[in-house]
Amino acid sequence: MARLPQPGGDNGNWGDILNDYLLTEHDAAGHLKVGVVGSSHIADNAVKAVHIADDSIPQVKIQGLVADITAKYTTPVGGIPAADLAVAVQNSLAKADTALQSVPPSTATTSISGFPLRLAGERQISYPIELGKAHTSVAAPVGGKRVVLAESWGQAGILKHIWMASSDGDVSLQGFAEDGGTIRIYIDDEASPAVQLTINDFFAYSPLAGEYRTPRVGRTKKGGGESSAYRYVYMPFQKYLRVEVENTSSNDVVLFGSADYTLINDFAGIGTQQRHYKMVGAQEPNATPYQELSVADMAGSGQVESLWIAVDAASGDTGVLEGNVEIYIDGEAYPSWHSSGTEDAFNGGWYNVPVSGYPAGRASDGTDGGLSMTYYRFFIDDPLFFSSHIKVLIHAGQQNQGTISSGTVGLSGFVGIWTDNPAAINYRAVDSTSAALLDDQFTDAAGALDNAKWNQVGGVTQGQSSGSTITVAYDGTSMGQDVRIARKEVDLPVDYWLETKLRITDATHDGQEASLIAKGNSPDPYFGSAVHVQLVRFGQHNWVIRVRDDFDEVFVRTIGGGRDLTNTWVRIALKVTGATLTAYWAPDGISVWQPLGSWVTGKTGIGFGVGTWTAGAEFDYLVVRPITTVIS
Repeated sequence: MARLPQPGGDNGNWGDILNDYLLTEHDAAGHLKVGVVGSSHIADNAVKAVHIADDSIPQVKIQGLVADITAKYTTPVGGIPAADLAVAVQNSLAKADTALQSVPPSTATTSISGFPLRLAGERQISYPIELGKAHTSVAAPVGGKRVVLAESWGQAGILKHIWMASSDGDVSLQGFAEDGGTIRIYIDDEASPAVQLTINDFFAYSPLAGEYRTPRVGRTKKGGGESSAYRYVYMPFQKYLRVEVENTSSNDVVLFGSADYTLINDFAGIGTQQRHYKMVGAQEPNATPYQELSVADMAGSGQVESLWIAVDAASGDTGVLEGNVEIYIDGEAYPSWHSSGTEDAFNGGWYNVPVSGYPAGRASDGTDGGLSMTYYRFFIDDPLFFSSHIKVLIHAGQQNQGTISSGTVGLSGFVGIWTDNPAAINYRAVDSTSAALLDDQFTDAAGALDNAKWNQVGGVTQGQSSGSTITVAYDGTSMGQDVRIARKEVDLPVDYWLETKLRITDATHDGQEASLIAKGNSPDPYFGSAVHVQLVRFGQHNWVIRVRDDFDEVFVRTIGGGRDLTNTWVRIALKVTGATLTAYWAPDGISVWQPLGSWVTGKTGIGFGVGTWTAGAEFDYLVVRPITTVIS
């Protein structure tokens, strides 16, 4: 039997004894003999992957390999079904399926500060009228002249704020800031205004009322024919917005104002409520005592934003304030919201309501004597919702309460309402996607203009081509007056958009005018028988955009904020829809057009082009585009 040599013994043969011992499990080369090491000789986890050379063990030598592979889990092509998972995992996934996946869009979402968070792509637009004019309808050209505070098309947004300041010297009820001015707001539908009220009704003050201020509406100046007022609103629009004012008084008005709105990427981002806003109401200047007046009666779902009531009566007719306000929700037979008198509905009592109270109160008293006041209430902390119908009734007093000595009283009421369904879209605007009817970038060779394309008046300064623009040199003599450059060989449709970019280049002289000309005698648009939209330099720091019909000023607006606009490019455009014209301007590089106003012209000519009056000027292009109607 093989053994190890014994220390101190086996002299002379210890090597043979050791070899016999080693050869029991090793071959002559020193390798372990096949079959010597069995599973019982290897401790669990003793052999690691690092001890085994790659490809050293053939698959056939691995016991049970084929059976183990056959029995392993195979992932289905469509992924692991829930049924193959542990029950606990299945339960967790079921809860995840019904959990909130993302924060729903909502305009009510606010930051920790309480200010609203930004909607996707939201940016504010505020281009005020600075020292403009609102001419009366009797001034030439005769007819309504609608000063446009804001107009936007093609993108969703929200109208948020309107402010106006005016001066006409008229201290009577017929003044512009009282009953002599009208404001209209069009939301998505240019044919039907969502708001059409007199200036005093819109800003919720009674005729000739004094100053008052609240967080949402107020009159900040009144006296000497001067007035200023503001109102914050929330009026979403899908594609189209227009805010305009019209002077229906007998005096021209100096006007400042702005209608501020935001543009957003997607109308759906505002949520499913408060998607359309309108103001509805009723007026009865000769209401009989106790007469009922229906202020709102409309189907749909939505929310009441505000209510305001104006009363005009003799001092002794305090009984008119006993009239209740009744609001019927969803066709109910008895009003679920009603007051115990007029002033009670506005947080008042005993015929008294606090001036400038908020969210309910009244404007300051009127100055025409008697009982003349306006009450307002905003339903902010106590919103009134309706699902199918809303009806609001007011009353000129109540039987057996108070005294009404006069045979008639003035009573009116208005309600601001949000509805959940947006308005149908219907408006007309420039078609910027279709091919232009004319796209002249003024790339003709430098020198005299091509007579085949242009007609110029003889005996005056002539326009020249620079190779990329048309230039007119300054000439202060009669040669530089009434320069007209009319485009030939272009057939205009009934409706079109006309646009140019221009600048005044002479830095020395005042009284310079550079014009876009339309509706002129063909092919030469004479100044006295055409429409001009002009950039005018009255002085180095006094610039305006002016619209003229013949020699009659239709609109004018100061621009530049006191800057010197010499050599500053300005874009000017005119939208022609039959006899109705709307003028626009924009600083170069700004995509949003700023409207000046709309009016109906008596001009029927088809001549168009550019021109100057004692001005050094340059014109960059002349474009005519079609008008498109957007309906949905």
